[in-house]
Amino acid sequence: MFCEKCGTKLPDDAQFCTNCGASIAGGTPKAKEKIDDKEVQLNVKPTYKIGYMILPYIVTFVILVACIGLPMLAISASVAIAITGGTFIIMAIIFAIAAFFSKKQYDNYTYDFYKTKVIYRDSFLNVSEKEVKYKYIREVTMRQTFVQRFFNIGNIVLFTNAETGMGNGICIVNVENVQDVYKKIKSTIDV
Repeated sequence: MFCEKCGTKLPDDAQFCTNCGASIAGGTPKAKEKIDDKEVQLNVKPTYKIGYMILPYIVTFVILVACIGLPMLAISASVAIAITGGTFIIMAIIFAIAAFFSKKQYDNYTYDFYKTKVIYRDSFLNVSEKEVKYKYIREVTMRQTFVQRFFNIGNIVLFTNAETGMGNGICIVNVENVQDVYKKIKSTIDV
């Protein structure tokens, strides 16, 4: 059972909310109007931007060349070139594998917003689904790092009181035109 006021998960026999102190109604709940909730109001998908995804690999390569290749250059130019070339080939292989799996993963993320709930689905390597009713969402935030602003993407997080720790809500990563999508989500959820 969840608190009607703040969404905190409570034991079935609770009379008061341990988070906000609200009285938990005992007895038979009033009949609620049935809402047809089968039509998606808003669909959000993360965007896979290759430039944003390879940036960590480029930075790592530059650091490796600076730390390994340049000191070797003082010893022997051919050794420095061989080490730098080998590092580049290894980094390219790692990136190609990571890019393939990352792209497939992004293609399989979906966030469907209905009238009363949001459903997150992932169906690539790990199949998972998570449903959160709007009445349990306590906060919606938008975040953009400096690099994400450059690529016109950002993250949107839907926080709930029903969970704690790392699984606190739903995080939608790398959303293109994040400010517009954030406004649409807020108006859909009406938080």
